Amino acid sequence: MGDMYAQISRAWTVVMADGSVGNCRWCLANGLAGSDPAASNETQYMMLKATLPNPSAMIMPYRHVETPFEFSSEEWSDLGEMLTEAKRQLDQFQPEGFTIGWNVGAIGGQHIFHAHMHVVCRYEKDPKAGQGIRDFLR
Repeated sequence: MGDMYAQISRAWTVVMADGSVGNCRWCLANGLAGSDPAASNETQYMMLKATLPNPSAMIMPYRHVETPFEFSSEEWSDLGEMLTEAKRQLDQFQPEGFTIGWNVGAIGGQHIFHAHMHVVCRYEKDPKAGQGIRDFLR
């Protein structure tokens, strides 16, 4: 069912002249992101969510692609730079660890079909401390 919903949802998108998708929250040209990026480079940008109990960042490409499997080598390289910047900015919250991950495809839990990587601060007192991404996101 989720995969069919994703196919229908994607069928009703409008591709804009700049390559963004008209209803995509993470295509910055749409103005739907809600705030300005906390950092950016040539191909990627980062949004910071400084809310407790688990401050986090999301890193996504400017180019509209649904999955990281579509990234160019330059986008992968720039992602590494943004991941370093995400850690630098999240260090202010003194995390004791991080959970880093992707949801890819409707069955994989992706709800916004613009590739984005989650970087989440983790703490010893988290209810699921010591458990990895599979258990943390449940």
